[in-house]
Amino acid sequence: MSIKQKAIKGVKWTTLNTLILTICTLLKISILARLIDKSDFGLMAIITFVMGFVDLFMDMGISIAILHKQKISKNEYSSLYWINFIFSIAVYLIILVITPFIADFYDEEILRKLIPLTGASIIIVAIGRQFKTILQKDLNFKRIAVIEIISAVISLVAAVVLAIKEFGILSLIYSLLLNYIIVSFAYLITGFKTHPIQFHFKFKETKSFLKIGIFQVGSQILNYFNRDLDILLIGKFFGAEVLGGYSLAKQLVYRPAQIINPILTQVASPALAKIQSNLHVLKENYLKLINLVSSVNFVAYLLIFIFAPILVQLFYGNNYSEIVPLVRILSIYMYVRALGNPVGSLVVATGKTHLEFYWNLFTLIIMPVLIFIGAQYSTTWIAILITLGMIILVVPSWYFLIQKMIPASLSEFIFSLVPKSNYAEIRRYIQKK
Repeated sequence: MSIKQKAIKGVKWTTLNTLILTICTLLKISILARLIDKSDFGLMAIITFVMGFVDLFMDMGISIAILHKQKISKNEYSSLYWINFIFSIAVYLIILVITPFIADFYDEEILRKLIPLTGASIIIVAIGRQFKTILQKDLNFKRIAVIEIISAVISLVAAVVLAIKEFGILSLIYSLLLNYIIVSFAYLITGFKTHPIQFHFKFKETKSFLKIGIFQVGSQILNYFNRDLDILLIGKFFGAEVLGGYSLAKQLVYRPAQIINPILTQVASPALAKIQSNLHVLKENYLKLINLVSSVNFVAYLLIFIFAPILVQLFYGNNYSEIVPLVRILSIYMYVRALGNPVGSLVVATGKTHLEFYWNLFTLIIMPVLIFIGAQYSTTWIAILITLGMIILVVPSWYFLIQKMIPASLSEFIFSLVPKSNYAEIRRYIQKK
């Protein structure tokens, strides 16, 4: 099967996978919003922030390096697997050490138990992570979809049952751990048949991968703070209950990008990597990818902006009507942010992870200042200022980042951001990919 045929098949399976996973997530949040306290969502937002940050270190950028490098030996795969697994254990031990400080920072004693419990997912995920990356590299998105769909449905059922039995926030944590267990061991069992891991380890075999990955890890860390620093500060300044409402608003507007962007970028990353030697073709396909992301996300976020009251009522019930203004403001923020998401595929293709690192370092100077200023007033002002910040950074992102990887002029870049109304052309583009 050709790369083109695999890419088309990959888009179809990734679409199905993303849609079902998003539906399961929305159902889980919608049902549990009526069964557990708002403060529980605030606590979960804190835990998710901590775990998400720690997870950035887990992969050490190895997944990006595996996707970028086109020839990898069995011994190299084994060395990469073991260094990642051993590192996951070390990171979990660090979590146990820092948990008391996190609990004291938020003045939430219960976090002393909840964070280590959720942190067990770090070791669980490490068991199967590399096998998923290999499936992505081979454009085998059908197997990924089947595994993740089954685990998501089981996790949803478990969460609802536990919430009905009044497990509270533990219904979220236990269902999350169950999902990780099913997914990780499924990847291990299916992946071990084609890429068996040996009891072999040589650090020098990982150096070239870590060289690419180290900037990727740094970039992800900076980007994570740029994206979720508002969660960190709102939890500190306004408390768990206010954070719960803000977090639910942000989760709602994040869903369209969570559906649309992975469908395109998960397939685009390995596909663009295979044409990395032809910069002209790489530029052409990347600009088309940006335009496609812009066009589809624009419609989705316009609808969210218009129908925000109905969506909040539908998903969260009557007790969350106060977050409607936040949903509208953050819908603009998430649309602009979604435009920058495809740059990750370009970084994978070119291997220039250092450029993404420097760009995220630059933005980290700006965004925290805006969040801190907004925190002096209200969560609404935080949302307004981070939205303005994202809009201002669009053109600098081209200058400092994109045009250093591909020969794209500013006019070409700006034009690619303009949403297309011709969706027949968009469909043809998807079919070509």
